[in-house]
Formats: sequence, structure tokens, C-alpha cells
Amino acid sequence: MELQRNTDHVFRLMYHFVWIPKYRHKVFSPPYRTVMKDIIEQIGYDYNIEIVELEIPIDHIHMVVRSEPKVSPSEIMQIIK
Repeated sequence: MELQRNTDHVFRLMYHFVWIPKYRHKVFSPPYRTVMKDIIEQIGYDYNIEIVELEIPIDHIHMVVRSEPKVSPSEIMQIIK
């Protein structure tokens, strides 16, 4: 992984999120999986959040994202949700 640079600092921040639906219901079946993946990637593009890895099994979502230090992890998850 390469370092990212801004005018004031050099950084490499990566966050691993696991997003689980209520009661771990199996809601991400195959037709919805691709739509959900496209939506999450579009949101990442719109808000300048790099989605390094995205995996959607049938009952949860794994994401590894990179962002700037001025955006907190809770803000990233709030934007994506």
C-alpha cells in the first residue's frame, strides 16, 4: 500500500467495517448483492472514499475503505448507510 499525501501530511488510513443486518437475517441474496455493491461503490466515488475491498456474503457486508484523516470512521459509515 502506498502512502497518500495532502498539503500538510502523509497518511495511510484503512478501516475494516463489518455491517450486519438486524438478527443477521439472510437478506443479501444474489439479485440484491450486485445492486448493493454498485450502490456502495457509487457512494464511495461521490464522497471520495476509496473502497479497497467489498465482499457481500448472504448475511453481512465486509468493507475495507481508505479515506482522509479529516473524515472519522463513524462519518464514513454514516455516509455509506
